[in-house]
Amino acid sequence: MPVKEVQRELITVFKVWGRPKWIKVDNGRPFGDPQMEVAPPLALWLICLGIPIIWNRPRRPQDNAKVERSQGVLANWTEVDKCKDTFDLQIRLWEQAHFHNCHFPIRRWENKKRVEVFPGLHFTGRDWDPLDFDLQRALDFLSKGTWERKVSQNGQFQHYGNRFNVGKPYSRQRVSIRICPKDNLWKVYDENAQFMKEFPTNFSEKTIWNLDFSI
Repeated sequence: MPVKEVQRELITVFKVWGRPKWIKVDNGRPFGDPQMEVAPPLALWLICLGIPIIWNRPRRPQDNAKVERSQGVLANWTEVDKCKDTFDLQIRLWEQAHFHNCHFPIRRWENKKRVEVFPGLHFTGRDWDPLDFDLQRALDFLSKGTWERKVSQNGQFQHYGNRFNVGKPYSRQRVSIRICPKDNLWKVYDENAQFMKEFPTNFSEKTIWNLDFSI
C-alpha cells in the first residue's frame, strides 16, 4: 500500500478512536527501516504529532506477541479462505473484532469483556488535532542518532534521499552525520570526529506532512 494511503487511513483511525499514546511497530516499511538506517517519513510524521514510535527488535516477533497472537485468532474467526473478496474480508474483520472486544468473555478477568477492562478501546481520550504538529519533536528525536556514510570518489555521499558534497579530498573516507536540532542542520565529521561541513536539512512541517524529503 502506498505510504500516502497508510497516512490517510491513520488519520481516519485517529479521528474515530483518538490519538494513541504511542505506536509499536516492526522494522519493515513504511514505519521502520529494515537496515535500521533512518527513521522513515511516516515515522517522523507520527513523532511530529506527538505519537512516539516503539520499534521491535529485528527478527523478534515475540516483542509483539499479543498482536501476532490476535492476528492468528482473527484469521481463524474470519475464515479467510471463505471470503469472496477483500471487501468481504474487511466486513468479517470488523464484525469479529467487535465481537472479540465487546462480547467475548475472558475467563481470567471473571468473564468480563475486553471493553470493560480497557474502556480506551472505544476512545483513547486524546483528541486528534492536526494543528498539534511540531517539527521540533522530530528534530529532537533525530538528534539522538548518528549515521555513517562512505564518501564517493567524487566527494559526495547520500543521506535521507539527498546528495551532499564534502569535496574530493575526503574521497573513499567514512564520515559521521549528526543533526543539530536547534539550527535544523546536518553536521558532518571525519573519521577523527573532526567537524567538516554543515548542510541544511530538508525537514520542515510541510515536507514531513507530505512524506517527501527529496530536494
